[in-house]
Amino acid sequence: MSTLAPREPVRLPMAVVLVLLLAGLAVAAGAGLLADVPTRLLWPGLCVLAALALGAVFVLGAITVAGFAAGAATAGAVALEPGSLPVALAGTAVAALLCGVAPAWARVEAWQATRSSAPPAAGPRWRTDRVVAAFLVLAFPPVFVTGAIAFVSWTATR
Repeated sequence: MSTLAPREPVRLPMAVVLVLLLAGLAVAAGAGLLADVPTRLLWPGLCVLAALALGAVFVLGAITVAGFAAGAATAGAVALEPGSLPVALAGTAVAALLCGVAPAWARVEAWQATRSSAPPAAGPRWRTDRVVAAFLVLAFPPVFVTGAIAFVSWTATR
């Protein structure tokens, strides 16, 4: 009888992720400055790079903290580039859908189930609740920032 016990989730040190991200952003910023990229394009671009990198850690590594940071980076891009919310939400939806089938999320959920009193669910790998939760984590910051900018702009013209 071979029962497969859920493996402990892969632990990815966020300090290492952040140092590598900051180094990559510094290189990208330096290259942008050397290439004489206008700052109105450079800053949103750096926010998008941070969102993509942290989003990949969130989706592939199942690290929720990276998801919140990816949402914050997306909010920065949306704040710096007005009108980009629909594109940001489309990217967020794609990332959330990927979370629905990412193996790291299934490992984390199985590991959590064995550590709780509930027996592990033997269902399909696709989890709609995981997709909705991932979308909320990633989409809340850019939607909130867009609403705040719209409110401030509206009150300034009154």
